[in-house]
Amino acid sequence: MNLLSKKTLSVAATTVALTVAALTTSEAAHAFRIYRTAGPSVPAGVNPSLALPTVIDFNGSAFNGLVPITATPIGPGGLNGGATIQRTGNADFQGSRLRIGTADGPNGTSGRVSFRFDDPRGMGYFGFLLGPPSAANEVVSFFAGNSLIKSFTGPLFESVTGTGNYFNFFVTNNSEIFNRVDFTRNLASGNAFHVDNVAYQAIPTPALLPGLVAMGLGIVRKRKAEANAEATAEA
Repeated sequence: MNLLSKKTLSVAATTVALTVAALTTSEAAHAFRIYRTAGPSVPAGVNPSLALPTVIDFNGSAFNGLVPITATPIGPGGLNGGATIQRTGNADFQGSRLRIGTADGPNGTSGRVSFRFDDPRGMGYFGFLLGPPSAANEVVSFFAGNSLIKSFTGPLFESVTGTGNYFNFFVTNNSEIFNRVDFTRNLASGNAFHVDNVAYQAIPTPALLPGLVAMGLGIVRKRKAEANAEATAEA
């Protein structure tokens, strides 16, 4: 093998190592991409063969009274998989929307609602319409199983880039893929947490690291084969 071939292999191997290192570093950030719009919006470039986000609008006779205390199917299955809803504490369906903390005003109560998704790929996108007024006691938390990935509190919502009261959360790396989202109202005072038009989608885009590693290793193998063939020809 000549010096140029060795250098090519070294550069390819270094590229793979740097790619893996960069992705591993980014996966620790749990950044999520968050943006405000008028309605559900998945970023451009998502695999077009996927279904549009599934949207639950809380309209109809099924959405009446208290949210069930046991996991109850909600929304269709299909490409995005099934979803369930369950309350811990006080939460109900009120005026074709979801209300966490069952009363507005100083006598309001705390509560939590969990959405779980059974698509084996996990979820890559989640969105919801935030009903006014937003408050510091509103928390949205993303989980992988029972492991917390990231929580976002009410004040954050006011500072998110964009216009409109629809908040879109899109994962940016493997470590953010989730299968559970909780809406929580932590304090027993203030306004209830109002949510509508919940949207979700399984997006395979975050499964980026294995693909890039495989691609990089493929480059290394190809370069090695070329180098071996060149060395054989020179012998």
